[in-house]
Amino acid sequence: MFSSKVIFQSVLFRMIVLILPLSSFAQEILVPLGSNADIHSYLIEHPGATKRVATIQDTLILPFIDDFSRKGIYPFDSLWEDQDVFINNTFADSPPTIGVATFDGLNSLGQPHDSTSSAEGIADYLTSRPIDLHITGPDTSSVWLSFFYQPQGLGDIPETDDSLVVQFKTKQNDWINMWSVPGRSDTAFQRANIQVRDTTFLYKGFQFRFYNIATVNGNRDHWNIDYVILNKQTAPNDSIRDNALITSHSTLLSEFTSMPYTHYKALSSPLAAMQTVVNDTTHNLNRGQYSFTPGIKIYNETGTEIYSFDIGSTSSVSSNSYTGYGVPLNSFSYPSVAADSAKFFVVSSFERDIIGTVNPYNDSSFFTQKFFNYYSYDDGSAEIGYGVSGNTDLKIAYKFDVKKPDTLRGIQIYFNPVGLNVHNKLFQLAYWNSVDVAGNTDHLVYKMINQKPANIDVINGFATYLFDTLLVVPQGSAWVGLIQNEPQTLYGIGLDRNTDSHQKMNYHLDGFWYTSQVHGSWMIRPLFGDTLNRGMLIGIDDPTSPTMDIRMYPNPVQHEFTLDFIMKAGEKYTCSIFDLSGQLIKSEEAVSGNKISCQDLSPGFYFLRINSADKTEAGTIKFIVN
Repeated sequence: MFSSKVIFQSVLFRMIVLILPLSSFAQEILVPLGSNADIHSYLIEHPGATKRVATIQDTLILPFIDDFSRKGIYPFDSLWEDQDVFINNTFADSPPTIGVATFDGLNSLGQPHDSTSSAEGIADYLTSRPIDLHITGPDTSSVWLSFFYQPQGLGDIPETDDSLVVQFKTKQNDWINMWSVPGRSDTAFQRANIQVRDTTFLYKGFQFRFYNIATVNGNRDHWNIDYVILNKQTAPNDSIRDNALITSHSTLLSEFTSMPYTHYKALSSPLAAMQTVVNDTTHNLNRGQYSFTPGIKIYNETGTEIYSFDIGSTSSVSSNSYTGYGVPLNSFSYPSVAADSAKFFVVSSFERDIIGTVNPYNDSSFFTQKFFNYYSYDDGSAEIGYGVSGNTDLKIAYKFDVKKPDTLRGIQIYFNPVGLNVHNKLFQLAYWNSVDVAGNTDHLVYKMINQKPANIDVINGFATYLFDTLLVVPQGSAWVGLIQNEPQTLYGIGLDRNTDSHQKMNYHLDGFWYTSQVHGSWMIRPLFGDTLNRGMLIGIDDPTSPTMDIRMYPNPVQHEFTLDFIMKAGEKYTCSIFDLSGQLIKSEEAVSGNKISCQDLSPGFYFLRINSADKTEAGTIKFIVN
């Protein structure tokens, strides 16, 4: 395993590196993520999500079925005891049904199990609730556990020393290994079948569990599983009788996943910015030929339905095959309202023309179309980190077709929190009005020096940088990005692998511009408009008094962290720590460079606030204690 893991600045953190050489000196690099910002953001919005059902009054009865298509980021607590794995629609590559359970090196809070260790070990468990498997007679030879599994998917490769394991629990409460598979690169989902025949497992209270062996210091060594089913009177590759969607959508716009609402409303024909058809695919899993009715519904922020259409009865092809179809939007475009932002909720689904649906949860997919103050190509979820490494003159420039003249105010960037001490590594923010890869020319309009990577979670993992001057950008092509001060890549930019805008992703090394060969979308978003919420600034979560730029490291915190802020001569400062409810936990004098102990804090999310004694300065940031 050590052969393909390299050390960047720290013997305590190793990153699997996929190198794509584009010249003798230049390379694009993919690295594992350090944490999971989707989990962080979900827990802030749903603070009670970590609470589990403590006990189940009785054992579950067969069949036991879960394809992880229910809403939420944790396994359904009526079926599963723990919550280590991440339930999502983004990490799998062509799953059997929409939604998978992803195993990685993170805990239930989306942080490394052990950020200081580079060792392999058991990372995530997925343990069933007790099941009534007291079976006698002929049925004892027809009990099978089956599931689909995939290494890597769109995430990080589990290496041969990593593995996915299934265990059964005996009457004597011993866990016995029943199946395992070593890590390898991305493959199509395969179905595994394990017979449950030994009488030591055929009892009321039987449990099974999955776990993965992984490097426990990051969002890495991924495995995805789908459609777990335990049943009797069945056979290998049997039991499932279902028809399901396999993927979700992230936009109805034709070019972007999101764009500034003022730009959308300024279009002479908003219809030109829309897709004309919403394409979907259903997977027939042993159901046989039958018909179903696909459709789409769109709602505004008040929950009022503003569009609905179905295409009528559609014939499903034979078992174990896929049916593709398109639902037309019939000249629909998002309506214009007076506000400068808007959200719309889109549901793509189908109704079955049969009775007795096995699993209704995988018949629908949901997403929110956002119109705020930024352009984006990404879907908001990073599956891997991206970087560029070479000798000199490192730049990356992301092309956007701006739809109206406006003020470019800043950039949002998803920096991969890889666990490295990069808070003092500087780069420059940049805006070009021309980048010609073929001609190897560019025209730099603006750069802002001495910026630091922010691997803290601000808005779903994005850090916001506001320019120190207003930039009037004309309608047409604009490029935003970074200029690195050092040749070695010390941080990664989030890469969304469910969308692809690589033709708009350009990088410059050793005197030459290149177009990226990595399929995906950088998680970089230009911000437009006359005013921006100061609460979006890096490290500030209190828009009422955001007068200080404060930082802390490391974040997440294990035992203690170091303060980093500019102090006025002769001024005294106080730092206070609050929990998510706003309750004050502790307060003490704050001095830049001092270490603050968190030994007495329970794992979870907190706020750090620094105030000056004269009340003229204040700043707040979120942080996590592991």
